[in-house]
Amino acid sequence: MLKYIIALISILLGSMAQYFLKVGMSHLPQSVSLSDKALYALTSLDVWIGLACYGLSMLFWLYVLSLMELSKAYPLVSLGYVFTLAIGYYLLHEPVNVWRLVGIGLIVAGVCFIAKS
Repeated sequence: MLKYIIALISILLGSMAQYFLKVGMSHLPQSVSLSDKALYALTSLDVWIGLACYGLSMLFWLYVLSLMELSKAYPLVSLGYVFTLAIGYYLLHEPVNVWRLVGIGLIVAGVCFIAKS
């Protein structure tokens, strides 16, 4: 059971990383050049927090991989879609439609099937 909790922590950190990267980069207009975006990314606290979340996520994930079969562990990563959809909806006020919810339901069902095997 602990390995699944650690896996969920890793996956949640990955989703939070996406949130902070999105927030960090959303302050720029789309017309800004790629080099200006790169320079801004290097100086954005939100981007650095996102990168730190990714780093922590990787450390937790390495621990998970030391405990689980890869073919059981890796499908759990798809739960990141579930967490990211919830973060997008609640924190970024992104729309969620019925098709996204059906897709999320299928992902969760697939993860449950794989975890039971």
